[in-house]
Amino acid sequence: MQRILLFLALLAAFALPASAAAQASAADSAYLRPGDLIRLAVFRQPDFSGEFPVSPEGTIQHPLLSEVNVVGVPRSVIRERLRAALSRYERDPSFVFSFLYRVAVGGEVRLPNLYTVIPETTVGQAVATAGGLTEYGRLERVVVVRGGQELTLDLRDPAQAETRIRSGDQVRVTRRGNLMRDVIGPFASVIGAIAAVVAIVSN
Repeated sequence: MQRILLFLALLAAFALPASAAAQASAADSAYLRPGDLIRLAVFRQPDFSGEFPVSPEGTIQHPLLSEVNVVGVPRSVIRERLRAALSRYERDPSFVFSFLYRVAVGGEVRLPNLYTVIPETTVGQAVATAGGLTEYGRLERVVVVRGGQELTLDLRDPAQAETRIRSGDQVRVTRRGNLMRDVIGPFASVIGAIAAVVAIVSN
């Protein structure tokens, strides 16, 4: 009975919110890349359960499932591949799994770093995960580097802030310009240097 309750709890933890059909659709169309992670829970098999990174070869870095390729294929295919691999150890295995993306968030955020997020994470949520903007951050100009191309978002617009993260994204919050720091300060330094040279020449 306790095992059944534990498995039901795992199902609840891994399940998507029932009220979000769009989120479920987005998750179904999500794809993994090397460096991402798979969170796996197998009923009655704790040795198979945990979070496992995806290798550069596209397989799960798992001691018993290392031949399962998970890159560039939909969730339904990964599910069948996992089922086939687990069937070698247990008849009709019961399991749940989810994706975790590795996403870089940098620029004018308080905690720039590489973060692990679920596929349903939005760009706005990713920025919040990194501690939010610094005092110089530009909410209206957040750059997402995706597949070698740059996408500029205005996170003041709720629709743009809800743009979902994809595997391999790099999120960069740009810096707000400051007249004193960016123009007057350097100009004053140049004037000061010129004045110093003139003073030396005059002497």
